[in-house]
Amino acid sequence: MSLLTDILVWSSANLLPWQRDALRRLFQYQECSSQDIDDLYATLKSARGLPDPQNRQPSPLAAEHLPVQSAGPGVVVLNALRELKNVNRIADGEKLTFGPKGITIIYGGNGSGKSGYSRVLKRACRARDVSETIHADASDPQSSGKVPEAIFDVTVGTVQKSLNWKRDSPAPEELSTIAVFDGRCAREYLDEQDVAYLPYGLDILENLGQKVLPELLRRLNSEIESTNTDVAPFADLIGDTSVGKVIASLSDTTNSELVKKLATLTKSETNRLNELEKTLAENDPKAKAKGLLLSAQRIDGLVSRIDSSLPYVDEAAAQKLKACDSETEAAIKAEVLAAENLRAGEPLLPGTGDLAWKTLFEAARSFSLDSAYPSEAFPHVCSGAKCLLCQQPLNEDAANRMQRFDGFLKQETAKVATDKRQQRMLADQRLAKASLAFGLDEPLIEELKQLDLAVLQSVQAFEKQVEARRTWLRGSLNTHNWDSPYPLDLDPRPRLREISKTLRDQSGDLENASDQNIRKSFEAERAELRARVSLSPRSEAVQDLIRRMKVKATLLKCKDDLKTKAISDKAKEFASQAVTAALKTALDKEFEVLGVGHIKTKLIERVEKGKMKHKLVLALPLTTKLDEILSEGEQRAIAIGSFLAELHLAGHGGGIVFDDPVSSLDHHRRLRVARRLVDEAKQRQVIVLTHETVFLCELLDAIEQQNIDYQMHHLEWANDHPGHVIEGLPWEHMDYKDRLNKLEEEHKQLEQSWPAYPNEEERSRMRRQYSRLRATIERIIQDVVFNGVLHRYRDRISIDRLKQVVGFTEAELKEIERLYKACCEAIDSHDASSIKNESVPTAKQLGQDIRDVRALAKAVKDRGKKAPVTNAGASS
Repeated sequence: MSLLTDILVWSSANLLPWQRDALRRLFQYQECSSQDIDDLYATLKSARGLPDPQNRQPSPLAAEHLPVQSAGPGVVVLNALRELKNVNRIADGEKLTFGPKGITIIYGGNGSGKSGYSRVLKRACRARDVSETIHADASDPQSSGKVPEAIFDVTVGTVQKSLNWKRDSPAPEELSTIAVFDGRCAREYLDEQDVAYLPYGLDILENLGQKVLPELLRRLNSEIESTNTDVAPFADLIGDTSVGKVIASLSDTTNSELVKKLATLTKSETNRLNELEKTLAENDPKAKAKGLLLSAQRIDGLVSRIDSSLPYVDEAAAQKLKACDSETEAAIKAEVLAAENLRAGEPLLPGTGDLAWKTLFEAARSFSLDSAYPSEAFPHVCSGAKCLLCQQPLNEDAANRMQRFDGFLKQETAKVATDKRQQRMLADQRLAKASLAFGLDEPLIEELKQLDLAVLQSVQAFEKQVEARRTWLRGSLNTHNWDSPYPLDLDPRPRLREISKTLRDQSGDLENASDQNIRKSFEAERAELRARVSLSPRSEAVQDLIRRMKVKATLLKCKDDLKTKAISDKAKEFASQAVTAALKTALDKEFEVLGVGHIKTKLIERVEKGKMKHKLVLALPLTTKLDEILSEGEQRAIAIGSFLAELHLAGHGGGIVFDDPVSSLDHHRRLRVARRLVDEAKQRQVIVLTHETVFLCELLDAIEQQNIDYQMHHLEWANDHPGHVIEGLPWEHMDYKDRLNKLEEEHKQLEQSWPAYPNEEERSRMRRQYSRLRATIERIIQDVVFNGVLHRYRDRISIDRLKQVVGFTEAELKEIERLYKACCEAIDSHDASSIKNESVPTAKQLGQDIRDVRALAKAVKDRGKKAPVTNAGASS
């Protein structure tokens, strides 16, 4: 397995999720920011049970976060980066192609959009430095929330694929085999006062153990120290009570609910404390006990009187009276119905069968039985019988009517109605005569006032309610309306009974207080209740203290998770495996090629606890900082050499991407890097993004010398967007042939639309073409006339090209002067006289001049292809 895979496997089995999250951040960003430390600190504590208000969760290191160090048999080749969306200000849909072999160069000046492409490549290919965030177009207010994305066309082995990439989503695994140089490949650090080199990965473990964990420990110790767990403010509560014992033993294991329970007194417990205070303060407890008992008996008497009054007016009595009234009314209705039936047989006087008539008939019955016909049954209607009222003889109809009336009165309906009337009348009389007063005399009123004024008022109010209830009940018997009953909701008996019990309990306590042993138990009970009363206002503070104790105890446990020994030991073990003689050789070789061969490496072995340990140091004077003795250029050269050495040892066959690799390098090292990258392009796909024009020239020169395949693109602005991809070199770096082709292409466009009288804009276009034609003539002099013996920006003279420098004839010299002068006259290099007001050449004239320049170059070039001749350069 590769070193990075070894680290991944080990961390998955041996580190906590938040520690693996720290590794992920270090692999992705090389260092942990203040926000990273905040996040890691929160997850460190939450792993031990301390909740995080933001509920941050660790994102452990996984394979998707690491570049693949060995491409394996299925080498991945980048073919294109296309369909960019929301990447900086680059227009959507741009496409950047890459040569499948050799080297691809993407040139772009400052602000050309190069950074957008390079950041996408870094993120997608899991570069070691992805600290630069990719944003959408910052100048577009509607871009907020849009996610950058792109499509990569690749070839894996022989299979072509299109891979989708989105920011903040795992990058496609295939792209992880593309290595990206980001300037942080060589990790230098101070180790035993030597400047040492670690292969990529070991420095991450070192940073975890030597930077991240110590910073977290510093924060942890600071929080532990600032967490107040001082119990001194509660020292006054300590004593021989339940509260005192809890306070004396306060710790992170103390039950907060117990503290809360002790600090919460019920009403009865508060009353009990008051009773104990009074009991223990009494001088003559026995006399006081007797008085309290008598008072309780008087209260009981009052309760008894209320008890005897309520049955007349309570709900049960009301329901009984209501039922009696309802039954009576129902019987009367039945009686009325029977009377109506009685009158239905023949015409009778109104009211016959009603109560008055019944009274009259019953009086006649009594007169007959008592006086008129005492020996005859009633009604006496035999021959000779007379009417009991008019005393006229009864005829047959009258006799029959009398018998019918008697039968009516003997019916059950009339009898029931009479009985019910009697019952209702008696019930009303009993209620009217009932004694409902509570017997509140002046002494009892005064006593209740002293005991509890509120209960006295309640008794008096309830007594009025009882009387009002009687009035309502009697009224309902008369009106038969039982709606809206008068309430009985001020019953004082529960409170009276409570007072009575309290008085009896106090009486008993006072009796017992005379006994010293019992008195001691009372004093102990009072002490318990007093301690709880003292705790009550400070309960929350005590509970807060317990919470802080729990937090502090948990924070102390967190220290176990910040021990660095296991990580340091594993880093040393990995170093023993990774830092080898082969690595030293590879580094020395790369350093030599890149011009820093004077910086040698030393492989040091030492025995530590029975194990052989290695480290690779740079043979430099002792120092605490690398930049004190090495220039930025030397450090960058070391970084590039280390990057290439690691790839070589890992057997990495995939493509590599360099983003501005020569920053800080001087001209000599730029040349070495250019040659080294072109040489590497013989073995694998190499992609270089640069804004350095000198470096670009060095690359092109090295490509020409080593004759390797290459693709060239440059980036420009188009339609107010950067990052527009144009195939080939920018004008400044084109050779004379490409320039002439470009001029001819643009001439065709001008020729099609050139007017007889050009305006200022059209004249400016023509001047620009002649300016470029003049520059092309200068390039022909460099590349053709002098055969490239001398090159601008090149630090050498190509002596081997001198044999084809054949000079030029007098006619060619004059042609060069003519064409060059025509160009100078057409452009704005000088302030022309406004009086002359000369017009620019026509499109037709431009075409002829371009053809003449091409013919001149061909003539000199053809002569150079012949056998070398003595230079016969003519003088003017």
